[in-house]
Amino acid sequence: MSFHGTTVTFFRRSDGAYVGYRTEGHTGYARAGVDIVCAAVSALTQSTLNGLENVLCAPVRARISDRPALLEVEFKPDVTPSQLSQAQLLLVTLLEGLRAIERGYPRNVRIIIEERRENTCS
Repeated sequence: MSFHGTTVTFFRRSDGAYVGYRTEGHTGYARAGVDIVCAAVSALTQSTLNGLENVLCAPVRARISDRPALLEVEFKPDVTPSQLSQAQLLLVTLLEGLRAIERGYPRNVRIIIEERRENTCS
């Protein structure tokens, strides 16, 4: 059976460090404008991007699209070890918030952890 909701994929290195995330698809919980699940996912993922860029000043590459629904965030290669370390708090907080939504709305939100090569952040 195929999944027709929002999929959030976290990019994780083999050492456990998260180096980005991608959110794609519409939750399908309700019509546009009143979909509380979509609003929750959007608020968390966009706030995390804001924190990475404007609070940590971490170098990130972000792609945003309405059609198809997509938000993809990855660190650029010049991210410092300190920035990457500090970013883990934001990324793990995002993951835990989305897991709570996934538990409440498993037909609408799915989380995937994707392993990335160790020697690159992008």
